[in-house]
Amino acid sequence: MKRALSFVLIVILAVHVIGIARDDYQVAKITVGPRGPVGPDVPLGETEKRQYSECVVVKGHTAAAVQAACKRAVKEGIRVVFLPAGQYIFKKQVGVPGGIILLGEGSKTLCRAGDSSVHLFSVEGDMVRFTRLKLQGANTSTSTNNDTYGIVVSGRQDIRIDHCELLGFSYATSFASEATVQVDHCFIHHNLRDGLGYGVAIYSGAYVLVSDNEFSQNRHSLASNGALDWSSPKIAGKFLHKPGIRKTHWEFIRNKVGSNDHSRYELCVVDTHPGMDGTFVVEGNLFEKLRHGVGIRDGSGLIRGNVFRNLRTATNFRDLIGISVSYGKHNGIPVEGCMPRDITIEDNIFLPGNAKYKKYQVSKAENITIDGELVSRTRVERAAVEPMPLLIPVDDEGKLGISRRKTVAKPR
Repeated sequence: MKRALSFVLIVILAVHVIGIARDDYQVAKITVGPRGPVGPDVPLGETEKRQYSECVVVKGHTAAAVQAACKRAVKEGIRVVFLPAGQYIFKKQVGVPGGIILLGEGSKTLCRAGDSSVHLFSVEGDMVRFTRLKLQGANTSTSTNNDTYGIVVSGRQDIRIDHCELLGFSYATSFASEATVQVDHCFIHHNLRDGLGYGVAIYSGAYVLVSDNEFSQNRHSLASNGALDWSSPKIAGKFLHKPGIRKTHWEFIRNKVGSNDHSRYELCVVDTHPGMDGTFVVEGNLFEKLRHGVGIRDGSGLIRGNVFRNLRTATNFRDLIGISVSYGKHNGIPVEGCMPRDITIEDNIFLPGNAKYKKYQVSKAENITIDGELVSRTRVERAAVEPMPLLIPVDDEGKLGISRRKTVAKPR
C-alpha cells in the first residue's frame, strides 16, 4: 500500500484570474498531493462494509469465473461481485455489466494478464465501480511486446475506479466516446511500453476526474486527445476531427506524480496531444524528481497551485521543464484547428533542485497568461472564453456531477 504524501505550503495568494472567476479560488493555503491514503490496501469504511455485505463470491481464479459471477449478480439483483484473495489469470476479457461493483481484498486480489494482448476488463454499462483490486499487465518494462489493457471504458457513464493498483500495461486505463469517469486514490505505476505506456488515457469526448492518486514510472501518467479521424491524413493531408462528438475535458487534481526515468525519453508526465481541442484543469498536484511536468500542445485550461520539486533527469539530453505550452503536429502531420490557447497558469511553486530547470516554456500559442500577465507574443483578440466544465466528485449514489465553471472577462 502506498501512503499519501502530506506536503503543505502556506502561500498568501494575489489572485489575478484570467478566464476563471475569483470566487472559484478563494483560499490562502495550498495543500498538494492526495487527500487520504492511496492504494488497494486501504480498508473499506464501516458504511461500505455493511452495504457490500451481500455479494456474489467468485469461484475460481480465471476470467471465466469472474464473468460467471458478474452474470449471476445481474440475474439475482446483487450489486457486488467479490474477488477473494488470490491470483486470477485472464486469458480473455471480462465484460462488466452496468450497476456492478467489483470488490477485492486489496493487493492480495491480483488480476493478471495471461498473455501479451489481453484486455482485463471492459465496462459494458453505466454505474460500475472497481475497488480494492490489483491489476497487472504483461510487462513492466519499455518492451513493445505488450498490448495489454487494464480497464477500458467507452461511452459509459458514472464509472469509478478507486483504491486500486495498476501496473505493467500498455494502457492501464482507457476512456473514450463521451464516457464519464472518476479515478481516485489509486497507485498507477510502471506502465512504460515505448510509444504508449499510459497510466490514464483520455480521448474522444470523455470527461474524467483524476484525483488523489499516486503515479510513477509511466511513459505518460496522463495523456489526452480529442476525437480524431485517424484515416483522414490520406484524404485531407491532415488529421480531421470526427463531427458530432463533444470535446474532451479532464481534471487532474491533488495527485502525486513521480519520475518516469525508466522510460526511454522521459517525456512530460501530464500531456495534451495535438488534437486535444477540449479543456483541462491541473491543480494542487505535487510533481517531483522528473524531467518534464506538464506538456500542453493543444486545448484550453487552467494550471494552478501545483508544486514542482527536485526536477531531475537520467537521460541528460533535454531541458528540465516544469510547464511547457507549444503548438505541435501529431507524428509530423498537422491537426485541424490545433493550437494551445486561453490557458491560465498561476500560483505554481518551484522548489530548488537542479538550478538549470525552466519553470515555463512557451512557444507558439494564443493568449497564455502566467501569474496575471499575458505573454505578449501570444496575444490574439477574440471574444470571451466559454466556461469550462466543472467535474464534481461522485456522490453516495456513484454519480459524477457535471457543472460549469464561472468566467470573467477575456484576457487583457
